[in-house]
Amino acid sequence: MGAGSRRIGGRLRLVGPGPPSDRRQPVRSTLSTSPRSLFLGALALLASACASPEPEGEGDPEARIRRTDFGVAHIEAGDLRGLGFGEGYAQAQDHLCSLADQVIEARGERARWFGAGEQDEHLHSDIGMKALRVHQGAGDELEQQSDEFRQWYEGYVAGYNRYLEETGRDRVPGWCRGAEWVQPITVQDLAAYHRLVTLVSTRFDSMIATATPPAGADEGDDGAPTAGGAQAAMHTGGSDTGPGIRDLGASNGWAIGGDLSVTGRGMLIANPHYPWVGSNRFWEKHLTIPGELDVYGVGLIGIPGVAIGFNRAVAWTHTVSAGVRYTLYALELVPGQPTRYRYDGEEREMTSRTVDIEVRGENGEVSSQQHTVWFSHHGPIVSFPGVGWTESTVLALRDANELNDEGRAQWLAMGRAGSLEQFQAAHAEHQGMPWVNTIAASADGTAWYVDSSSTPLLSDAALASWQELRQNDPLIAGMAQRGVVVLPGNDPRFEWQTDPEARDPGVVAFAEMPQLARRDYVFNANDSFWMANSSALLEGDYSPLHGEQDTQRSLRTRNNDLTLSGRSPDDPNGEDDKFSLDEMASALLSNRSYTAELLKPELLAACSATPTAQGRGGAVALGEACSVLERWNDRFDTDASGAVLFREWIGQYEPADLDGAGRLFEVPFDPEDPVDTPRGLADEGLALRHLAQAVEVLRSAGHPLDVTLGELQYAPSKLPARLPVHGGHGAYEGVMNMQQGGRNSTTLEPLELGEQVDGSRFLTTEGYPVVHGSSFLMALAYTDEGPRAKAFLTYGQSGDPESEHFRDQTKLFSEKQWRPILFEEEEIAANTTSEKRFGGD
Repeated sequence: MGAGSRRIGGRLRLVGPGPPSDRRQPVRSTLSTSPRSLFLGALALLASACASPEPEGEGDPEARIRRTDFGVAHIEAGDLRGLGFGEGYAQAQDHLCSLADQVIEARGERARWFGAGEQDEHLHSDIGMKALRVHQGAGDELEQQSDEFRQWYEGYVAGYNRYLEETGRDRVPGWCRGAEWVQPITVQDLAAYHRLVTLVSTRFDSMIATATPPAGADEGDDGAPTAGGAQAAMHTGGSDTGPGIRDLGASNGWAIGGDLSVTGRGMLIANPHYPWVGSNRFWEKHLTIPGELDVYGVGLIGIPGVAIGFNRAVAWTHTVSAGVRYTLYALELVPGQPTRYRYDGEEREMTSRTVDIEVRGENGEVSSQQHTVWFSHHGPIVSFPGVGWTESTVLALRDANELNDEGRAQWLAMGRAGSLEQFQAAHAEHQGMPWVNTIAASADGTAWYVDSSSTPLLSDAALASWQELRQNDPLIAGMAQRGVVVLPGNDPRFEWQTDPEARDPGVVAFAEMPQLARRDYVFNANDSFWMANSSALLEGDYSPLHGEQDTQRSLRTRNNDLTLSGRSPDDPNGEDDKFSLDEMASALLSNRSYTAELLKPELLAACSATPTAQGRGGAVALGEACSVLERWNDRFDTDASGAVLFREWIGQYEPADLDGAGRLFEVPFDPEDPVDTPRGLADEGLALRHLAQAVEVLRSAGHPLDVTLGELQYAPSKLPARLPVHGGHGAYEGVMNMQQGGRNSTTLEPLELGEQVDGSRFLTTEGYPVVHGSSFLMALAYTDEGPRAKAFLTYGQSGDPESEHFRDQTKLFSEKQWRPILFEEEEIAANTTSEKRFGGD
């Protein structure tokens, strides 16, 4: 393309070791009994005891909430306390149940209200939250924040509580109406929920809760985990693969620079793929403090401020990073003493803590249970599936976000930025992004990518040793296959290092993180930083914990790059090779299946030559199936006939088949050609057998082979009529607009999703209920007159099925009818549907 580019950042510096005793103390100190720790703990207890839902003797701060079309809240105040109050009140109107539910989890009280749960999931959650001191640690973090920050949070809590007080527990909208656990919240509750979201270690709650020293090794068992056992655990799916932040979802983020934009200014696509139910939904907002802040976008329910959005100078989005946010340490245990481990030629004793958990029984009575949790100097002990806790080995966890209390302050600074330079300075100053890439476009036409996520800092020598170990150590190699980093816990060389320029001891400094600025485009679709632009690969001496270089990209990533580089078959940026706002928005929702473009021609050729194949139940004639696929236009639109059959065909392959040459692809991955490899159908006989199995699945479920996608893929809700949803699976189908089903664990809200159909990876007895995928979609272009944008919040602004703004945007999304974003005062005033004021005379 000839566009200029520059790489920002240098090589990983050799820096001094940062042993755990050097870590900043407020959170970690709660596991200690030192005088300083006891003093800080006393402060936290005092803060908790003094916390109240609302400051006594103070009236409501001044704030104005205006709602426009589709229930979008435009909140204006004179300071952050008022702004927080308005947001807390407005968000409670739409989603009080979700935040109330998450506060219960962050307090470690789910078992108290809901019982131990299926397979003790509530009990394990509570043990994990208390073991990690999520709530108490939040109190410690609040002590470190500025007065302005605390005022912001106090305002939000006061607004939430004011709405609850006015409405009453028995009249709140949504699934929690009348529930005893719906109560006023405190500032510490709010901060604890944010800490729960930031930490990766909270996703190990069950492994922490079930970590128990062995009474003795089984007869004939030498206690050592085997490669086969570890690898088997890694491939079973769910939490057995090792919980990580990537489980939260996928996303697409595009920043288009002035050289590729019809306006000569920056453009942005925000397309986070997040849950459609539960707490990880987004809520849309416009926040204004005259003369200080004017920012529009979304944030997760219960988190003040804008996480993805824009102001007049910069627009940005996030995607979940492919890098490492934690490491596990394999401890070498002392024979006969499974709570002692070897470290640097000496023996160390684990520490233990007893946590008290209240559990509601089937008779409704609440009893107290005590549970012991264990820690090494690295962090909590976890009972990892396939490894467990034997007489010789157990794993300990260290979380790169353990000390991260900068995220919310950084997002606020990003929203205040008056230029891309100020936006980048917010990253450099706070270094608080927990686990996301940032993709940004400026009004003056620069596109910028950075993975500034919290990343463990290991020395070059440690990284080199780990690279060797993952080739020949069975446990470390088995874990590495699924992106889980295990380090030798007995060797101090593998301790995280300290860089004085980093946010906290043990993590990589901002200056050493992969970054790229361009005038054409940058993007990310959840692969590593290496290919933010295929014509300017980010190569250098970056830590492999940030992500791998020279490795295969996902089908969705490849589709993204083909689209932005103008190489996709639908010519998305027209004859002038520049994107307009409409062209960019249409390209995102083209619903092209890159997998079909790569493989369908060869599949049809094989089908023509061999019209019958063996299914699970016998021989299957393939003539009708081949005709359906031949007529299909390779898109996952709601009226697409053939998309369902193709999904069931490609879904017969295992995830490992998508990687490199093997059962699916004939031409292997080539790092010199990362967009166009791997490709080609490897085994035509296997492909036809899989097509026969796909035919069997659809017929057994009672669906014709030419059933349209919209007849089966839908938005689950309590509405009387199904709303069809377009889009496809990113990993299997290579569709950018990702939609998928599955269970969501961030909520206890009941949801009927059907039972899995035998022989299918995706189909249920209800079809394809969408519970995860494109959530907030925003297309933005800076013009000489300011930002112009349009959007969808796919599941609507309200979580209440009785609200007019529950699923109203789902219909728009189903029909690809983008709605305009109202940002200018004249637009807001002309489209205000309601207004509420607080404070003042």
